[in-house]
Amino acid sequence: MKTQKFYIEGMTCTACSTGIERSLKRKDYVSTIEVNLLSKSAKITYDEQKARLEDIFSLIKKLGYTPSLEIKQDEDKKLLTPKIKMILAIIFTIGTLYLSMFGMFLEPLVPNFLLQTKTNAALQLLFTLVVMHMGRDFYFRGIGTLIQGNPNMDTLIAIGTGSAFLYSLYLIVKIFMGFEVEGLYLESVCVIIVFVLIGKMVENKSKLQATDAIKRLMSHTSKTALKIEDKKEIEINIDAIAINDIIKILPGSHIPIDGVIVKGESNIDESMLSGEPLPVFKTLNQEVYSGTINTDRAFLIRATKSSKDSTLNQIIDLIKNAQESKAPIARIADKVSGIFVPIVILIAILAGIFWWVQHDFAFGLEIFVSVLVISCPCALGLATPMSIMIGGGRAAYGGIFFKNAKSLENAQKTTVIVFDKTGTLSIGKPTIQEILVLDSTTNQEEIIALAAGIELGSEHLIGKSIISYAKEHNITPKKAKNFKTKSGYGISAIIEEKTIKIGNLESFNIKESKMPLKDNAIIVFIGIEGQDKDKILGAFILEDKLKANAADSIASLKSMGIKTILLSGDNASNVEAVAKELKINEAIAGAKPDDKLKKIQSLKDKGETVMMVGDGLNDAPALALADVSLAMGKGSDVSIQAADIIAFSDDTKSVINAISLSNATIKNIKENLFWAFCYNVIFIPLACGIAYKAGILLNPMIASLAMSLSSVSVVLNAQRLRRFKFKE
Repeated sequence: MKTQKFYIEGMTCTACSTGIERSLKRKDYVSTIEVNLLSKSAKITYDEQKARLEDIFSLIKKLGYTPSLEIKQDEDKKLLTPKIKMILAIIFTIGTLYLSMFGMFLEPLVPNFLLQTKTNAALQLLFTLVVMHMGRDFYFRGIGTLIQGNPNMDTLIAIGTGSAFLYSLYLIVKIFMGFEVEGLYLESVCVIIVFVLIGKMVENKSKLQATDAIKRLMSHTSKTALKIEDKKEIEINIDAIAINDIIKILPGSHIPIDGVIVKGESNIDESMLSGEPLPVFKTLNQEVYSGTINTDRAFLIRATKSSKDSTLNQIIDLIKNAQESKAPIARIADKVSGIFVPIVILIAILAGIFWWVQHDFAFGLEIFVSVLVISCPCALGLATPMSIMIGGGRAAYGGIFFKNAKSLENAQKTTVIVFDKTGTLSIGKPTIQEILVLDSTTNQEEIIALAAGIELGSEHLIGKSIISYAKEHNITPKKAKNFKTKSGYGISAIIEEKTIKIGNLESFNIKESKMPLKDNAIIVFIGIEGQDKDKILGAFILEDKLKANAADSIASLKSMGIKTILLSGDNASNVEAVAKELKINEAIAGAKPDDKLKKIQSLKDKGETVMMVGDGLNDAPALALADVSLAMGKGSDVSIQAADIIAFSDDTKSVINAISLSNATIKNIKENLFWAFCYNVIFIPLACGIAYKAGILLNPMIASLAMSLSSVSVVLNAQRLRRFKFKE
C-alpha cells in the first residue's frame, strides 16, 4: 500500500470534498482517503499494484476538479483571475439589469434602439452569456459531479441557473418568431452567479487569512546562512547545512538552523516558539532554534539538525497537519452533505411541479430555481474546517501546537489531568545541593568521579546535573563500559572491574533501612554491586524548584472542574510535599512507566477523559495511551513524538490555554453548525412557497443573496477565534 498527498483545485463546499471521498472509496484499490476543503489537499492510501496515481487523478478530473502533486501558486498570473472574473460579471450583470428593468425607471432616457424588443433580448442574452462564462466552473463541476452521482453546491447552481437560462432562451426564440413575451429570467441568472462569485471571493480571502500562522512562521525562514570554513565566512543555502557545521549568526537575523552555541552569547527572541515576548539570554553550550531571532550580538553555533528536521519546519508541519486533518465533529457535516444535495434537488422538483400545477410554468420555474439556489451546503462545509484552521493558527501564537484536529477537539473533553513532576510542574533542572559520603572507604571526589563516569553522555536531567557539577569542580569522570539502564530505576556500568550502580534506593540490594530522606529533594544513590548485597557509597541530594505558574495553573484547572493527579517516579515524601504545596487532588509516588500506564488505563475504564502532561522519555508510553496528551517542548524527542499537543512555552499555563482554546473552538463550530442547519431549515420551506399566501416569497435573486450571506456569516463567526485571549 502506498500513501500519497496531493492537491485538488476547484472544490467549493463540503459536498465537493465528501463527493470526491465517496467516489474514491468505492474503488477496491483505495484503503483510505481524506480530502480537506480549506487546504485543497488530499491524502490517500491505495494499492499501487492495482492502480496508479494517474488513474486516481483521472477519476477526479471526471468529477470536474483538477488534481496535482504541487499546489498551484500562479493563480494571480492568469489573465482571468477570480477577481477579474467577479468584476466582469458584476459589470455585465448591471448591464443586464439595466436592459431588463429600465422600463420601470428611465425609459425617457433610453436610446430608441434598446427599446426594440428583439435588440433588447439579444443584448440581454449576450451579456448573460458573458456572466455565465465568468462562472463557467460552476457548470463544468456541477454537471461533472452530477454525472458521477455525487452532486454538490455547483450542481445546484448549474441546474438552477441553467434551467432559468434555457427557459429564457425559449422565450427569446418566441420573441424572434413574433410572439409577445412578458419577461425573461436572464437577470436572475446573472445576479445568482454574481452573488455566488462574491461569496466565494469573501470565503477564499478568509481561508487565506486562516493560514496566517503558517505565513508568519514562513517569514522566519532564512534562505542562506554564513558557514565558517577554514576561518572564512561562506554564504550557503540553508538546505546545504550539514550537522556539525559551524554557522555564524549576525545581529538582527533569523537563526537558520537548530544548534548549540560554541562561541559568544546573545539575547534570543523565541516568541515564535513560546509566545513569550521577552528575549531569552543564551550562552555557551545552550541550544538555539531555527526561526528565532538574534536580537543583539553575533555568535557561532554548531548545527545539530538538518534544515529539513529543524524545529521551525517541524512546527510548520504540525500546523499544516492539524489544519488539514478532520475533527470527529466534522463527520456530522460530511454525513449531512452526502445526502443534502440529492434531497434538495428532489424538493425543488416537487415544489416546482406543485406550483406549475397550482399557478403556471413560469412561477413553478421561479420556485424550482429559488429552492436550488438558496440551499447551502457551503455553510455546513465551512462550519468545522474554518474554526479548526483559525483555532489551530491562534494556538501557534501562544506557543501551543496541536498535531491534529482530533486533539484540538478532545482537549475540551478533559475531566482528569495526570501530571509528571520533573520538568513538567518543576523547572526540570535539578541542581546538586549536597553530596553525602555513606562509606568510610571512599571520599566525595571519588563518588563524583564514579557518578560522572556512568552518566557521561546521558540525556537524563539528573545525569546532566552530575556531569555539570563534575566539570565545575574540575573532577575527571572515571572511564566506564558495559552500560545497562533499567527505566525508572537507574543505570549501571563497569568501572575498574567493579559494577557501579547509580539510581534510586529500590535499584540496590541492601538490608540497611536507615537512609537519608529529605522533603522536596531528589536523592540519588551510588554504590557497588555485590554478590549477596550491594554497598552504598554515597548519595546526591538535588533540588528541582517548581515552576512559577504551577500553583496558579492547578487552581485554574480545579476551578474548571478538572481533577488533577501527580504521578511521579520520585519518592513519597517529595511527591506528597509538592502535591500539598500545589493543592493537587491525588498524588502517587514511585511510579514506573508501567505504573503510569496502569493508572491512566484505570481512569479511562472509569469513564474519565484523561489528559497526560509530561516531558520525559519515561512519560512517552503514558502520553500515547491517554485520550489526549501534552508534552513540554523542551522535553525529550520521544515524548514530543508521542504527544498530541506540544507546548513550546514550557509553562504550565499552556495546559489551561490548550483546554480553553479547545473549548472556544468547539463552541464556535457548534455555533456555525447551528446557524447552517437553522438557515436551511428556515429558508428552504420559504423558497418552496410555504408562506406565499402570507405574501412572503423568495425570488431567485434574493435566494442567491441569502445563500451567499449564510456562508459569509459562518466565515465571519469563525474569525472571532482570532480574538481568543491566552492566560497571562
